[in-house]
Amino acid sequence: MIEMNFPQFRKPCCRARPRCELLCGPHCVDTVKGVMAGFLSDLCYSAQDAKDLAAAYRRDGERGLQSVMQSKSKQFANVQLRIAVMGESGSGKSTLINALRGVKDHEEGAAPTGCTETTTVITAYPHPTLPNVHYYDFPGLNAPKFPVKTFMKNTPFSQYDLGIIVTGCRFTENDQLLAKALEKAGKPFYLVRSKIDDIVRAEKRRKGYNQEQMLQGVREQCISSLKAAAIKEPRVFLYSAFELDQYDFPKLKETVVSNLSETQKNLFLVSLPNTSEAAIDSKRDALRSYIRNIAIVSGGIGAIPVPGLSFACDLALMAAGILTIRKELGLDDRSMGKLAQRVGTSVWELRRGTEHVWVFREITREQVMLLLQKSTVAAALTAVELVLDFVPILGSLFGATSSFGVTLVMLNNSLNEMVETAKIVLRNAKAAASGKGAGY
Repeated sequence: MIEMNFPQFRKPCCRARPRCELLCGPHCVDTVKGVMAGFLSDLCYSAQDAKDLAAAYRRDGERGLQSVMQSKSKQFANVQLRIAVMGESGSGKSTLINALRGVKDHEEGAAPTGCTETTTVITAYPHPTLPNVHYYDFPGLNAPKFPVKTFMKNTPFSQYDLGIIVTGCRFTENDQLLAKALEKAGKPFYLVRSKIDDIVRAEKRRKGYNQEQMLQGVREQCISSLKAAAIKEPRVFLYSAFELDQYDFPKLKETVVSNLSETQKNLFLVSLPNTSEAAIDSKRDALRSYIRNIAIVSGGIGAIPVPGLSFACDLALMAAGILTIRKELGLDDRSMGKLAQRVGTSVWELRRGTEHVWVFREITREQVMLLLQKSTVAAALTAVELVLDFVPILGSLFGATSSFGVTLVMLNNSLNEMVETAKIVLRNAKAAASGKGAGY
């Protein structure tokens, strides 16, 4: 193991201050770290955006970085994932929205649910941790005296990225109106048969019960009614809000992702709650793209010939990256507290059996250094980079490559350990919920 806690490396920016000031001002490293923290909190950035930021910093220092950040922030204000959830009163629209947002019906910020129509206008519900993701709860068109024709005429269906039409029994004429409106607007839509767990419980009592045949019969019945209404290639998915990863929800997730842009795909996958180990694996895959973008920025800063700048910024990038990943995997203090309350246990019990205790600690510069030491490759590259920082041309060439590699390796290692931890927390939560009769 390579020891990294050398006194001469503890405050590299202080040693490099004269050159930092010449290049981009007296608070160069602090500014870069602050701006990068903002960058890392937004999952909308693509690999090209990360390259643009690094290039701007190499070219114009702090001013260039801030200018590009401001420009891209305006662009990202329009990068949204807008999902319209539609259906008749009592079909389970609001329950689905709450399930997709990882919010229980009784919790603060939940969409109101009930047998009678609780929604009279289109209501937006943002994701608890990803403000770029919104679910829109449509009013039930079958509500008494509801102005269906006026609503259909005045609703801008084209502003939504996709639609989910929910039914608790059979697809009606109103559902067909919504499907045709989305089809006309050129938007993908998915037809969801909710409360399928109720059907399963009822049908299990029948002699010769075959679940797969029964479920296929429900699908075919729904598809038949939609084809009769001239809906082209209707796709029907069966789901239960209380068993989100059972039945057809995994297929629904795959189908939705196939119709989204790369950025929207990652937003959607990361936004889904940790209801199964497969869901956690999907988040891991989406977060790997995010990690690569961080590494690209790190490599861009590593090419700047300022001794110590790359190392100081790499630590800031890694720390900010870990904090974002931890939050999106539901391992931060707030998420753990909510989960413990939901399943009727303690945070300590949720953590039982987790090997990587650092995940729950404060993420400091020192903690990042310890994580670097755990990776022989990352530690070796970092040690060499710190020495070559003082050899202008060679240091710049090596710095860009090593910063990219160190950040990529270290954050991917950290991601794997956090994913492993999230799966153990999930198992503990399900065990607690099962033992106390609580829902998860």
